[in-house]
Amino acid sequence: MSTQSRGGTLFSILTLLSLSSVHAEVSHPRSAPSPAAANKAGAEEPAVEVRHLRAQDGWHAAETVNFRLCHQGTRSLAEAVLQKAERTRSAQQKKWFGRVGADWNPKCRIVLYPSGEDYSQATGAPVNPAGGHTDVRAEEGRVLSRCIHLHGMRSFLLKGVVPHEVTHAVLAGRLGSGQVPRWADEGMAILAEAQAQIDVHFRYLPRWRADDALFSMRALVEMRDYPEPRSVGAFYAQSVSLVDFLTREKGAPHFAAFVRDGDRDGYAASLRKHYGWSFAELERRWQRHVFYRDKEVETETANGGG
Repeated sequence: MSTQSRGGTLFSILTLLSLSSVHAEVSHPRSAPSPAAANKAGAEEPAVEVRHLRAQDGWHAAETVNFRLCHQGTRSLAEAVLQKAERTRSAQQKKWFGRVGADWNPKCRIVLYPSGEDYSQATGAPVNPAGGHTDVRAEEGRVLSRCIHLHGMRSFLLKGVVPHEVTHAVLAGRLGSGQVPRWADEGMAILAEAQAQIDVHFRYLPRWRADDALFSMRALVEMRDYPEPRSVGAFYAQSVSLVDFLTREKGAPHFAAFVRDGDRDGYAASLRKHYGWSFAELERRWQRHVFYRDKEVETETANGGG
């Protein structure tokens, strides 16, 4: 989660996301990859050099080209977090903007707290199984500093929290002159997580629809900040679903350009420019994609369709 404040809405969102992470971890066991597959995957990933620094006041430090981590854990965990952060940064910059950008100066700080209680005491966020948030300081569209706060078990961190928060850090200052709209910021960040965790949000969409809790496309896209706490679950599910849908339509860089132009020209104009749709057409297409596509495929199959 990206934030510059820590109000009640933040607390509700952090709690919701931590529960989603736990649900995904428990409900979707994965078999371990074969040694050959693991070696192949490792060979395809770029090497990340981690430099360990001198400890101070009980905190260890380690850094890479773009990140500096403060932690009280093992070297192994520190290296895993930093490697995941660097690889996520490169992958998300390539995905949304077509190339890896210049090294960050200053580096993005990461603080990995030893427990949820320590995280809560230091940041004011509630105690939960795993979570994090990203603080960005910017001036006139230029990012001055990035700081990611994290806590949780290794598997939670590497599958969800680290890629999510690093994506927020990547998007800062890249999608307009001001703060990235929360729906786009959160939707793009969730898509960086493991698929099992993304699917948790997708599975709740029928429930939010049955409860008449979904936002209209215009209301969601033109929303600048988070909704009231009771609407946070629907907001997250709908946001990631919409970002996923529009990205599938014309690609990730095209979606990023849509958000950037929307910040400047208004989203109605940007939607017409980049997708050729009105908000009513976007509503119709998104609803069909989410709620009716599988039923249409089943009907075609039953009728002998290809």
